[in-house]
Amino acid sequence: MFTRNDYYIERQRRQNEIAQAAQYRLLQSGSEACESNFTKMSIRMLDAVGSRLVQWGSQLQCRCAEMAMTASKRTI
Repeated sequence: MFTRNDYYIERQRRQNEIAQAAQYRLLQSGSEACESNFTKMSIRMLDAVGSRLVQWGSQLQCRCAEMAMTASKRTI
């Protein structure tokens, strides 16, 4: 049989659980927003790095092609 004290203890426990759940939902929503911003930033950064790598690779390929063409004209 529940006493009045048991009722208040159970009520307080439930209120604490509700408060913890609300805090957890708030933290989750905040971390999701930060994660999406971080994801967007990392995509932009990877895109910039990728375009620089493509540019560098193209320049390297042109330089190697020029060296190969000039080397083939030489007599051995």
